[in-house]
Amino acid sequence: MKSFCSLLLASVFLISCSGSADSKVPELADEMCGCFDAFEKSLSPDAQALMKTVSTAENPQTAMMSGISKLKQDDAIAFSEQLKSIGTKGSPIAACMENFDKKHSKETTKDRKALMEKLLKAMRAKGNCPVGAAIVSLGVKQGL
Repeated sequence: MKSFCSLLLASVFLISCSGSADSKVPELADEMCGCFDAFEKSLSPDAQALMKTVSTAENPQTAMMSGISKLKQDDAIAFSEQLKSIGTKGSPIAACMENFDKKHSKETTKDRKALMEKLLKAMRAKGNCPVGAAIVSLGVKQGL
């Protein structure tokens, strides 16, 4: 999970300079959310609910670990495997984020942490992006 959070945040951190990404937060959030749509649909209803909880948790890492422990054993195993797969090179999410990075490679930001927090807020506000928001939240809280 940590390696994927690093991949995701590296894609979004781009170059710290003048701040062109700062003015495109809603657009960037929409694109990032789109990268997680198919993955979210592949999750069990309980895993989807867990990601929604993690997306808004004050301590997302604790919420994730606690939530996984409450899943049925088979669901917890499947969910853990699904999480591992998203950061794998060539996975649909990794490929989507690579395309995102290429598309926005010239974007810049004045403050990486502030940009991530704005993206997280925009993703949460969408209401239909709990997986993307959960992943970004985990990364923000880990300081990536």
